[in-house]
Amino acid sequence: MLRRIDRLILRVPQLDSAVNYYRDVLGLTLVRHDKLIASFKLADGETELVLHADPDQPFEQTFYLVDDVRDIYKRREELKLRFISAPQAVGRGYKAVVRDPFGNVLQLIDRTLDKSTNQNLIEDAKAPGTLFAGVEAKVAPKREVLAKLYESVGRTADDLPYTPSFEKLHDGYCAAVSDPKPTRQETWRHLLNLRKKKGGLAKLGEARSPAPDITAEARATLKAMLGQDIGKRDRLPYSEQFEKIVDTFNKTQPRPLSPHHVWRLVATLAK
Repeated sequence: MLRRIDRLILRVPQLDSAVNYYRDVLGLTLVRHDKLIASFKLADGETELVLHADPDQPFEQTFYLVDDVRDIYKRREELKLRFISAPQAVGRGYKAVVRDPFGNVLQLIDRTLDKSTNQNLIEDAKAPGTLFAGVEAKVAPKREVLAKLYESVGRTADDLPYTPSFEKLHDGYCAAVSDPKPTRQETWRHLLNLRKKKGGLAKLGEARSPAPDITAEARATLKAMLGQDIGKRDRLPYSEQFEKIVDTFNKTQPRPLSPHHVWRLVATLAK
């Protein structure tokens, strides 16, 4: 099923110097170099290395090439794969994010649209105003609907992620939006954008669930995992990056914490 590693995506602090290093020192073939993204071919002539300098995107991603993502989606129960995201059209085919039976996250991509598209296209390349277009569906926010749903659940925004209250809000939001439906990450981002607007969200008081009590060493471990993203913690919920943080952090703890409780820790550390 997994044919080969199709592409590696790495985030770098400064793109031009990284391009010089990978091209001039490591000897990779530069295919494309834009303002926020650069693409190289590795020595096998097929595997692609993509560098980007977008702080809103993950540090690293690995995509596995498969014959047909949509066929795998149909056979997901047989293959014992849990799809985190349904198949989604990108530059030359479809992609999806799955978990194997052991909890590992795999990003799958195919080339089922190769014949009708530009072969030199960087997958998920920059579209006007965005990098990695197609990572999320573009759903126009319905602010009034979201504000009413937020009031109905009665839980502060910082206390919402990974709770039944958020699921209730997300389900209600999806019901009010025509296709394409918003992902959980989009619903969360729409909520955050609404919170930034004056009078956008009602004041609901203190969070219901406090951050769990963990050791100073555990707090330091989590803070180190967050790195420079600690100042942008609001972008983490419902992202693959946060799922990795939860999985990695729980491996260091005697008792695993739920994603909600890890989020409450992150929200506390970032203040």
